[in-house]
Amino acid sequence: MKPKSKRIVSVLLFSTAALFVIMACGIGPLSFGSQTEPTATRRATRVARATFTPRPEVTDTPEPEPTDEPQPTDEPQPTDAPPPTAVPVTQAPPPTRVPAKPTDVPPPPATAIPQPTASPFKYSFISHDCVHSGGSHVFVVVFSDYKNPNSQLPGARVVASYAPDAPAFGDQVGVTKDDGSFDYVMAEPGVWTGTVYAWVVDANNNRISEIGGPVELNDKGPDDEGTCHVAKFYFAAGK
Repeated sequence: MKPKSKRIVSVLLFSTAALFVIMACGIGPLSFGSQTEPTATRRATRVARATFTPRPEVTDTPEPEPTDEPQPTDEPQPTDAPPPTAVPVTQAPPPTRVPAKPTDVPPPPATAIPQPTASPFKYSFISHDCVHSGGSHVFVVVFSDYKNPNSQLPGARVVASYAPDAPAFGDQVGVTKDDGSFDYVMAEPGVWTGTVYAWVVDANNNRISEIGGPVELNDKGPDDEGTCHVAKFYFAAGK
């Protein structure tokens, strides 16, 4: 057979097979030999067949066996420990008082010790004494040397008065006798009471001694320690 004849036979066979397939899909029979234009037939759309994914087979997973829980271990029992030693509580000492800061005080000036000064007077008053008597007298006694008790000075001018540098009793300036004394009789016999002073004067009646006194003549009895009926004033030169 020639190749051309083989091609025609193949086309015929293919066409016949296609016709049968169409008929099998539900397409009505075709009218052959009709001169009319074939009407368009709706071609059935092939519906895609759903595919299914096979489920995996369920495998029996073995459950884990429970493990034995650890048993509590025996805790060591506390041993008999000695009781705690009491700590003595010491009381804190009270806060010391901070002394106040001393202020800078200048030291007091040193007191100069007074030096003995020479008496501006020729005679110094030495002492006096008082005794009891039947009358009231004031004796003024003068010594030429205070170191010598036997240096009674006669002829010294003396004054006894009721106040320092006041007029003499009776306006009389006394002159000492050989025993170095002059006696102002205040009362004889009898008692004269009052305050008396005494001193030494020069020829012009200027005072040249310290003033002795005051001494209080009184009327106390002979047994009284403070009795003073006769007062004696002692002066001495050279001191």
